[in-house]
Amino acid sequence: MFNKTPLLGENVIFTGILRSSEASILVERLGGNAVIAPMIATKEIVSPDDLDKLQRCNLYEWLIFTSQSSVKAFHSKMVKYQLDASFFTAKIAVVGSKTANAIEKLGLSVHFNPTIFSADIFVQEFPKIASLTDHCLFVKGNLAKDTITAGLNNEVDEWTIYETVELEENKEFVKKLLKSEESCSIIFTSPSTAEVFHRSIGAFHGYDHVTVCAIGHITKSFLEAKKVSVQVMPDTYTLIDVIVKLAEWKGRVQ
Repeated sequence: MFNKTPLLGENVIFTGILRSSEASILVERLGGNAVIAPMIATKEIVSPDDLDKLQRCNLYEWLIFTSQSSVKAFHSKMVKYQLDASFFTAKIAVVGSKTANAIEKLGLSVHFNPTIFSADIFVQEFPKIASLTDHCLFVKGNLAKDTITAGLNNEVDEWTIYETVELEENKEFVKKLLKSEESCSIIFTSPSTAEVFHRSIGAFHGYDHVTVCAIGHITKSFLEAKKVSVQVMPDTYTLIDVIVKLAEWKGRVQ
């Protein structure tokens, strides 16, 4: 008999930035307690030359976005300078369905999204649809790795459009929850969130009494490099899929 509430009594801790409530609602529907405790937050970087940078976007064949945070900051600048989607002529490449949805909500079209939502797969597949002479602009956060820039043979410029800050209050909350010895699953959406958690909490508390969930093989590899066992990783790199996979891992009961 299938257990309709496989997450009953489980605290499912979201350590990444939650842009929608879909995943947390699913946790609750499956009997769990969704704990929204992002380790990091993002802040738009505002510069006097933002308008010039927006206008220069049309000098590129491709604009590349790998996160919803970069799209959000880009949109903020569009609104500030009263530019709509019709102004931009470059094609748009993204990583991930949520990033794609965020772009489309601005009225822009997505022209490329890798089959697996990861930057290392992006650099493998992008050359199949882009010309080597295409000039690209990578719109990114301050902690973004150089996978896109170093991995493509195209000329790639970078625009660091937002910065990441750590949320101390959420660290303290999660520490207390883990010390309570209640049943917990922790979801890591990126190496950045995993790094902050590990440095602040995991390295001292350990992971023996928690279920570790990772979105993406890069996040999983980062955790495993820290000697952390990952129990749950979905084939499709989304929050909904990791919740489904976690529910399956918690098991079917007779």
